[in-house]
Amino acid sequence: MSFSPKRKGTYEEILHHRSQQSDVGWSLRSYTPPQYRYCSPRRPIDVGTAVLASPIIRHTVLQLSEEDGSSVERLEQEAEAIVKEMGHDLGMGAIRLFAFVLSKAWRRIYKAIYVNSEHLTKLQGLCKDYPVLLLPSHRSYMDFLLMSYVCFAVNLPVPVITAGADFMSMKGVGSLLRKSGAFFIRRQFGSDKLYWAIFTEYVQSLVRNGDAPVEFFLEGTRSRAQKSMGPKLGCLSAALEPYFKGEVADIYVVPIGISYDRLLEETLYAYELLGVPKPKESTSGLLKARHVLSGDYGNIHVSFNAPISVHEYFRAGVDRSVHATLPRYMSSHSVEEVACTQSLAVDVLLQQQKAIVLSPWSLVAAILLQHSQPGGMGVAERSQLEGVGVAELAEEVHWLKLQLENFGGRINWPGGYTTEAILMDTLTVHSDLVSVSNENRVYLKHVDDVKSKNAALDPVTMATAVRHLTLALYRNQLLHVFQNLGLVALVVTGSQENEISLEDLYKKFMFLRNLLCKDFIFRPCDVEKDFNGVLLGMKHTNAIVQENNHILVAPSVNKCTVFMSRMFEPFLVAYWVLCQFLLTHNRASWKIRDIIEGTQGLEAAMLNHGMLHHYEILSLELLSNAVNGLIHCGAICREKAANGNPSLLAKPFELSKVATEIASMVTVPTCDDAAAYVKILAVPLSAKL
Repeated sequence: MSFSPKRKGTYEEILHHRSQQSDVGWSLRSYTPPQYRYCSPRRPIDVGTAVLASPIIRHTVLQLSEEDGSSVERLEQEAEAIVKEMGHDLGMGAIRLFAFVLSKAWRRIYKAIYVNSEHLTKLQGLCKDYPVLLLPSHRSYMDFLLMSYVCFAVNLPVPVITAGADFMSMKGVGSLLRKSGAFFIRRQFGSDKLYWAIFTEYVQSLVRNGDAPVEFFLEGTRSRAQKSMGPKLGCLSAALEPYFKGEVADIYVVPIGISYDRLLEETLYAYELLGVPKPKESTSGLLKARHVLSGDYGNIHVSFNAPISVHEYFRAGVDRSVHATLPRYMSSHSVEEVACTQSLAVDVLLQQQKAIVLSPWSLVAAILLQHSQPGGMGVAERSQLEGVGVAELAEEVHWLKLQLENFGGRINWPGGYTTEAILMDTLTVHSDLVSVSNENRVYLKHVDDVKSKNAALDPVTMATAVRHLTLALYRNQLLHVFQNLGLVALVVTGSQENEISLEDLYKKFMFLRNLLCKDFIFRPCDVEKDFNGVLLGMKHTNAIVQENNHILVAPSVNKCTVFMSRMFEPFLVAYWVLCQFLLTHNRASWKIRDIIEGTQGLEAAMLNHGMLHHYEILSLELLSNAVNGLIHCGAICREKAANGNPSLLAKPFELSKVATEIASMVTVPTCDDAAAYVKILAVPLSAKL
């Protein structure tokens, strides 16, 4: 039976279902994408020449020469070197080569690549009349190549793409990436005025002339935890400046959601989240990873959202006339422009999330994670050693699928098949993680012991955490659908009262939104709208019972609210442990790295003593978000140390309030554990601390 048909609704398969064309014939076929009508044709090398000759670069060179006494000639040579290092060399030869090679490779590991055609016709028309920014979600290394492949397949212009400079070190591959449209930027260039000026002018030159759509990843880097991260505004601000200055009439922004049934980097991500350094990008490393070509990685879905007109989006909030009297080299955004850019960035991330098509495995992972915790519901009540029956797991998956659809989630669910058949198919794809016994029971596979840089993490704890975090990667992919529901469920299931007033529920909902603002994407101005919307949805699905202006607790603690609260519980537990770590260690100031590693060590000790059970709380990304969330809430503040270096100051009173609030919603160690708890806190921290 085929779970990967040629068409599914508005989605069309582009990898396997071609009209009797060989890979060679397909990659060499006629390719005539729409071209921007106001584009002045130029070679890639001409882009660099135009950048170096621009008023802003000339002004920056003269300004730096006056500031530090450097010769203009030396600064001009430095600028030429930066442009040479940065510039793309897009050519159809490399695109056609990649089209052929990737078709061969991907057909071996992917069942299908689906692209929604709903907005493609409109987008092809827009490419003729306006500069276009392609903003895909970023969950895998594969995103970079996939977007160019898809554009070539659906007759869109192949984009030029921002890429990290570390890819340039890959012999041969770096050059091919450059020829396929990559322009390389350094990961960090903070106060380097010349580099910043060249980068912004390079992006703006591409936008003004419309050489090709410009593609970049709004989050800045891959999301190793597989949920959206806060936007980085550097590329977006640079790309929008030609509109703010009236150099182009409009720019269209296209949010794109990319989802994978199975990630090539799933195990690598789990190790990285636990502190194991990622391998350096290299050609030899790429060749060593060729064993992945023997695996089954399921389907890919690429979802183009409706293009957003910047002119329409900013119409009421931006006055472009303020730039009319300023020289072009004056690169500055007004307060309104910065606020509107931030708002647009958040909307793009929300649209990316909305477009993502989830795999059934995300549902399975969410259920298996709860199954591995004590005190769960239904399937989750059994010990992990007993496994989960396929029939029972299928029943739970079907129930969670209904909840997902009720709250607006999108899932790749083939029609005409039983839930059990779809479950068995997804278990086969993820056979590296799970096994099915002869008795039709599902078990998590053992992971070899792993050593950590943090001495507090023993190999057995690391191995267990790798298994849990790998599941959490896929569970995290569906959290955006339930994030508001989960916050309400945390408050309701944690209540010790018979009823909760809507006013108190709203206050706690706001507290959780503020606390978790670095882990999830929220629009701050939509808090009341989101609260009322999720309450309405929960009432319609009988997840909560409301009388007048109160929620009745007993009937509202049910399968739905308990499951959802437990899905978000690990985040609050990690925040609580971090609060306890800071409250227990009386230090004048901290480095963020010390807080994260120290908290991770404390979590490991508490897990080993059986006081906590969520191994995904060991994630360094989660702990980093927790620190920044507590900064946002005012429980930690930033300051400069005596030597001028940045440091963090813990505020005990505010930390205690946060910890107490969290403890009212989730299960944390109680006073009965006091003796063991004090003993654990006395465990020496890593020698690095």
